Amino acid sequence: MGIEGGVAWKYWNEFNKAIPDEYDFCSRIDQYRRATGAGDKVNVMFNYGYALLEAECLRAINAVGLDPHVGFLHEMNTGKNSLAYDLQEPFRFLVDLVVINLVESERMEKKDFIRTENYSLKLRPSGAKKLTEEVNLWFNKRVSYKGNMTMWSYVMFLKTRELAQYLVGKRKDIDFIVPQYETKRQDTSDIRQKILSISYSDWKKLGFSKGTLHYMKKNAKADKPFTLNAHNKERLDKWEKLVANG
Repeated sequence: MGIEGGVAWKYWNEFNKAIPDEYDFCSRIDQYRRATGAGDKVNVMFNYGYALLEAECLRAINAVGLDPHVGFLHEMNTGKNSLAYDLQEPFRFLVDLVVINLVESERMEKKDFIRTENYSLKLRPSGAKKLTEEVNLWFNKRVSYKGNMTMWSYVMFLKTRELAQYLVGKRKDIDFIVPQYETKRQDTSDIRQKILSISYSDWKKLGFSKGTLHYMKKNAKADKPFTLNAHNKERLDKWEKLVANG
């Protein structure tokens, strides 16, 4: 538990760096010390997202016939879905990505939250809808698993079934490492550096407008995330080939 706590502290400390100051997000660790609920927007989204993830895990557990109250990592208490909490752990990153995506896209508005009488925050129906739609979007994303492109929601079911088979001796081993999610972004530090290193003269020689490059450089210098459309990605690839060929 000490190792887990140390890793969690490091993880949330880094996560905090990706959240703008206006969200007042200090740490997920502090969230566990609050008895009255979430005090900031990010933790509100985490709480709701993890609840949706728990429901998905419960559905998988019930489908394979396991007891959701009998867990391995989390203590077993009356009324607690210990096994669901266990199964959440390998898939929590999906909710983390949901929150990051909503923050970066600035889709969550002030009107999507409400402050209660005990000064905790809650989602209004509009906020809950946005979060639920984003969670479903990520649950439906596909990953390569055992030769098939499988939705993450179905991967949760497959992993739960594998666990059930392991418990009754039908499988010799069980792991929750595979499949792994691979992050693919267009605004990596490498891409940003490439854009900033392009000279306007070289860009113009390729037949592209200086205005487009100016816009790309502006995005590359900013702290906010950005994407490249197909045309600009093609132009950047063409410039890289030109440089590689001397």
